[in-house]
Amino acid sequence: MDKIENTLKIILKEIRAKENGPAVDTMDRMGMKYNKNFGVTLFDLKIIADKYKPNHKLAQTLRNKNIRETRILAEMIEDDVFVTEELANKIVSNINTIELAEQTCKNLFKNLKFANNLALKWIKSNKEFIITSGFILISLIIPTEKLKDKIFFENFLKASIYNSTNDSIFIRKAVARALRQTALKSNNLKKMVLETCEIIKEKKSPFANLVFEEVVPLINY
Repeated sequence: MDKIENTLKIILKEIRAKENGPAVDTMDRMGMKYNKNFGVTLFDLKIIADKYKPNHKLAQTLRNKNIRETRILAEMIEDDVFVTEELANKIVSNINTIELAEQTCKNLFKNLKFANNLALKWIKSNKEFIITSGFILISLIIPTEKLKDKIFFENFLKASIYNSTNDSIFIRKAVARALRQTALKSNNLKKMVLETCEIIKEKKSPFANLVFEEVVPLINY
């Protein structure tokens, strides 16, 4: 038997052993629909992943199984050295829940050397979870990166204004999160964020107002 195939069988057995029916029901009620879901906790998935990472071939195999747990494990196990922009774009195009967006950005996308470019590209998309992933990615790289590219912030803030009226709560919350993290980076960026939020407020949209309220009261002190 192929080594990857054998490892996959072992992992699937570990997943089934940790199956959590009530967690699956909760996810379903929250709108997190998966092709197959065993409700395994992220904590338990990390324990499994730590035994196998990094492994690009295994990650590819897990990703293709299209099970919640294998999709999350794939990005925990993936070796980012082998991840191209083309592969990253393929992965993000298949994200269909906020959990996958969060976990993929945290475990894989933020580690990529071209993460900044991906984020700027994705926030200009017209697909809900690609946009959401882009803003989540920005919120994760802002605290760690020494970003000095003025164009990056101009494009990010412009996209934040545009998406502040999006009817997707996931997009609006990701926008607010990215704006908050940016404001914490420096006084100059905080000023830019506050100016951006004033423009958002001027839209006089219920959706935009929610973004404003999730940012300004938490950073304007």
